[in-house]
Amino acid sequence: MCTRTTIGMLAVSALAVSACGGSSQGATNPRPPAPVNLTVYIDNSRVSVSPSSVGDGPVAFIITNQASQAESLAVLPAGAAAGRPLASTGPINPQATAQITVNFSSPGRYSLSTGGGDASAGSSIQAATLTVGKGAGNSNNQLLQP
Repeated sequence: MCTRTTIGMLAVSALAVSACGGSSQGATNPRPPAPVNLTVYIDNSRVSVSPSSVGDGPVAFIITNQASQAESLAVLPAGAAAGRPLASTGPINPQATAQITVNFSSPGRYSLSTGGGDASAGSSIQAATLTVGKGAGNSNNQLLQP
């Protein structure tokens, strides 16, 4: 009698364990793209960005100001003379760094300029151009991602 009870309990336990975790909801949803880090260098004559082209998605700009005076940086759609910047920094002191993040949702060309994107500021520092393409993809196969 004890053997039948034990076998019955084992069968019920095996059935209960096999039913756990059977849902696949969310298992096929791709993770968002991992942010791409770009370096921005400002000196007395120009702004430079490396690399100069990326795919759409989140981009983190790591900015260093090597100019002799404090400068601010603005990210604008190319050709937007005095439009509202997508992102901008406050003044960055000489020899200091700053960071901003922009989530580019559409491909195109963007300008990285000093003076906060204000055309009336009259900055003599040449702006850099960033080309954003299609297809940053997802981060499903990248290690150490949440």
